[in-house]
Amino acid sequence: MKRFHKGIAAVLFCSVCAFSADEDQGREESKIRIGVLDLEVKGEGAAFERSIQGELVDRLKKIGFYKIFTQNDIEDAFEQIKEKFPARCRDPRCVRDVGKSVGLERMVYGRIDKNEKTYGIKLTLLDVESKQTIESVSLASEPGVPAKDLLRVAVSKLHGYVDEDLDIQVQTYFGPEIHNEKEWLYTSGITLGAGLIWAIASGVLTSEDNTIEFDDKLSGIPTGAIHIPMSARPAALGNCYNALSDDAYGVLYNPAGMAWVSNGEVALEYQYRYGMLHNLAATYVNKATREIGFGQGFLYSGDVDKLLTEITFISAAAYKFNRLLPFLRPFSAGAAVRVKTISSPEKQDATSSQKTFGAGLDIGLMAELSERIRGGILFKDLLAFERVNNSIRRYTYTEYQPATFNVGGMFKVGYTTMLVSNNQIPLYKDQPWKMAGGIEQEMFRIVKLRAGAEKEIQANYETPWKFTAGFGIRANTESLFGKYLVIDASYELNTILVMYVINTSLRFGF
Repeated sequence: MKRFHKGIAAVLFCSVCAFSADEDQGREESKIRIGVLDLEVKGEGAAFERSIQGELVDRLKKIGFYKIFTQNDIEDAFEQIKEKFPARCRDPRCVRDVGKSVGLERMVYGRIDKNEKTYGIKLTLLDVESKQTIESVSLASEPGVPAKDLLRVAVSKLHGYVDEDLDIQVQTYFGPEIHNEKEWLYTSGITLGAGLIWAIASGVLTSEDNTIEFDDKLSGIPTGAIHIPMSARPAALGNCYNALSDDAYGVLYNPAGMAWVSNGEVALEYQYRYGMLHNLAATYVNKATREIGFGQGFLYSGDVDKLLTEITFISAAAYKFNRLLPFLRPFSAGAAVRVKTISSPEKQDATSSQKTFGAGLDIGLMAELSERIRGGILFKDLLAFERVNNSIRRYTYTEYQPATFNVGGMFKVGYTTMLVSNNQIPLYKDQPWKMAGGIEQEMFRIVKLRAGAEKEIQANYETPWKFTAGFGIRANTESLFGKYLVIDASYELNTILVMYVINTSLRFGF
């Protein structure tokens, strides 16, 4: 019935907005019906916004084969079908649904920013029926070039014009200028400083007189809470997050993803693992500059009997190389520094009581191969050690953590489906191969269903499958606070040990 009502609305919409001249009726009906959403404008006032929107409509009219419907026309049509026009509709799925609801064939949307003496513009042209992006352009002007001239060039390039056909020089636009360096430095100092202060207060930096050394070769199997798959979205996707770490969850995964964050986010995460561990995490990410992103994190892991407690402080940052080579798409490099403490309580009948101070370094890379494909590489524990102090047996030793190497990928299938993968490649003889994959499917624009599987491959014994599943719900909270709130949950099943893992997470954008 809803589809029938939308069909009636489309007919009414086209009838109301049709040109009145009878002699032009046939020619106008043969034109492509295109909807033009109001441009997002930053750095200028309301008068400029109205002017530049009119300029966009005029430029599209000069193309010659469009029958244009403005956002006001579209909003009037939504009132006729008694539906609410979506506020801040700027993602491709939403724009395409708006056009489909009122019977349009194409949609144009975008934004224009003023950065001191230059303008930057991004325009996207969508085909509603095929659900595909026909063309997308991101252009920046030279200093002093009027915004209307840059808009004219953008509309031309959107319809196939090449640089030789244009009368002004432009370059690729990578977003507005951001100057948030102080917050990056402050939060990084606070995070790592808090880790060191906690280590001093906990007494893990003290050393016994008897220092021992290990002569035997250590295992290549890494340990520590940082290797536990945290956060509900990554956990539901089979721990495949190397190429997706562009949000607050990514602080615990690939630091290179920090350069791809689009706005500030805070995430709170809880995990109940195997009926024995309570794991908690809090992370924060933001942009420092247009090219630099950063993230801070806190991770707590403790067993139900409080026999061992591990606390980790993480500071990550990454730089995106936008203009390194003209033919190369953007890629980023990032690093994460960790400081951690591990402690067990001293008891009268205990044979050992250990306090451990540790530090580590992760290095990551992330590259965009196309608008739909992205890859990620992670060297975890590239430099990592633990200084162990046994206060009862009175000895101290240092243990170096083995590094791991992970490669991941992401592929977007249309607007609603995403496939991810992750592989751990052994660097030591006793490290296993790990292969994992996952899928995320969007439903009703606010719900995402997820599933994944992970398998370790070792020659000497059988290893379990880990099957994961979960969901996410995104709510627009602009009318209340911030921008959005995301609620994620996941479940993991181990096929051999019959153990389960439950994750819940909240991610808040502002």
